[in-house]
Amino acid sequence: MKLPQCHVVSMLITVLTLAALKTPIFAQEDQQGQFVIPVSQAKQGFSAEQSYRWRQDFAWPTSSGPADESNLYYFLHWDEFLPHQTVWRAGDVRSFERAPNSALGQVTASSTLGTMSLDELLSHPLSRVQGFVVVHGGRIVYEQYPGMREQDHHRWFSVGKSITGLLVGLLEEEGRIDVNRAIDVYLPELFATKWQGIRVIDILDMASGLDLEETDEVRYDRSTSVGAWFQIENLDTTGLGALTSDQILFDVGNKRAPGEVLEYSSMNTRMLDLLVERVSGQRVAELVSDRVWSKLGAEGDAIVALNLQGRAGTYGMFSSRLRDLARYGMLYTPSWDVVATERVVPQSLLDRIRDGCRPDIFARGVALGLGPGAERPRCNSRHWDAVFADGDFFKLGARGQGLYISPARDVVVAFFSTTTELGWESYARAIAKTLEPSE
Repeated sequence: MKLPQCHVVSMLITVLTLAALKTPIFAQEDQQGQFVIPVSQAKQGFSAEQSYRWRQDFAWPTSSGPADESNLYYFLHWDEFLPHQTVWRAGDVRSFERAPNSALGQVTASSTLGTMSLDELLSHPLSRVQGFVVVHGGRIVYEQYPGMREQDHHRWFSVGKSITGLLVGLLEEEGRIDVNRAIDVYLPELFATKWQGIRVIDILDMASGLDLEETDEVRYDRSTSVGAWFQIENLDTTGLGALTSDQILFDVGNKRAPGEVLEYSSMNTRMLDLLVERVSGQRVAELVSDRVWSKLGAEGDAIVALNLQGRAGTYGMFSSRLRDLARYGMLYTPSWDVVATERVVPQSLLDRIRDGCRPDIFARGVALGLGPGAERPRCNSRHWDAVFADGDFFKLGARGQGLYISPARDVVVAFFSTTTELGWESYARAIAKTLEPSE
């Protein structure tokens, strides 16, 4: 059988890549007919030649298929591609106790790869899951690293948006932000723009009504405001002259009345970052360090990428170790004191996330990118993608990142991935539902 030319080229690229590796491994063909190397290569490490080539040749946006192996490198070495600011840890590392529960590996759920157990998913050559951890009652009950090392940083993508939501909530708790007031009350430079009069809560709930909805089609279309904004955020000013990402953000047009429909956008997150910086007088990364990261007994510092103006990209450019992502999630659970010496997420804010959401906005909104057979959430809330009827909530990130929190069951599930497949959140939901509340 004669292979199509694109397959031959893809296979040749992969063969040349594998030839540089010390460990013999075999490429797999994914569902789009492209050849990819196993994620285990990231765990084994990369050669100097690979590192330098991918550092030199990498460009955003990426794709799966032939570029997949460079994505493995990129997601684990994010600080090599854009300037970053450190999000500092402090104090002693708060270590986890371990209580392995082998039954969790047999939990079955569905993704676009089919229906299989968690163990089968993590060993599947096309799943691209790089790390998966489950914490129950403050103890690690399941942890696997198919495609990364425990000490590696991995990009969170949109899971980082939840940090901005938390910062707004903490300032709200202190009476410094009223989410029912308009954003231009705090940022008067928005007067006479389309942002004028839009309440903070509508931006928090991704229902600003502005023409900034983020889809794959517009994200990579540089003729749109969203596409041009992402272009500059990735330090590419080609064809944009001296235009800044803030200028694009301020100049977006309106689409509908605010507070009506969920329309997801990273530009909403940036506007909220401008809000918390103005109210607090601190840069976002410093605020995260002071109010969150320094308090959770993290194993390592986190990092967040900066744009040309020096603004932190919490909307998708945050990176940390996997267990530190889980520690962050634990701040929302009864076991917060396992990782922190003081409560960071107050119960009143947790209640507003779970009980203060608006199901009507979610129902009218653009469908989330959920996997096949996924249970439909009740609503989205405060930069969390989904809240279920039982009070569990989660945040997804592009290419298969996720953080699932079950306060009632005292469960956190966190995972990193390099994929275009869908459905890992179904595993998190299924796992949580098998675990009883801890004593």
